[in-house]
Amino acid sequence: MKILAALFAALVITLSGGLAQAKPDTVELYTEAVMIGDVPALETLLAPNYWHINANGHIEDKEHFINTIKNKELVIDRLTFTNARTAMIGDSKLITGTGYLKAKATPALPVGLMRITVVVVSNKGREQVVLFQGTPVISTEDCNDGNCKIQ
Repeated sequence: MKILAALFAALVITLSGGLAQAKPDTVELYTEAVMIGDVPALETLLAPNYWHINANGHIEDKEHFINTIKNKELVIDRLTFTNARTAMIGDSKLITGTGYLKAKATPALPVGLMRITVVVVSNKGREQVVLFQGTPVISTEDCNDGNCKIQ
């Protein structure tokens, strides 16, 4: 019985150690910070040369993007990111997936199904988002989500 208890204790310690080392996902942190308007988190998560390409085609640098969030000129009610595919390019990650966007902005943004692309770089040992792009997906009869011609 003591051996069984010792094995159980070792298992608990091993599993909890792995949980303590789990690193939060940069894209999830970014998505949450954008939706709740967490400017301090965005200051940390965004690379100095960050570009934000809105679903309406307008582009902003880090300073202007953060100001639109801070001044509530861009309020994102819903931003999801699923079916993500990642390609490594050196120390950078190119992540693309399907998403849903609902936001209030001037000029107005398209709402609905999007192709979301995010580029994450390693900057001084920390992952940072260097680019976000949302592109509206127009569904067709043979392809509802835009993911039909990739494997």
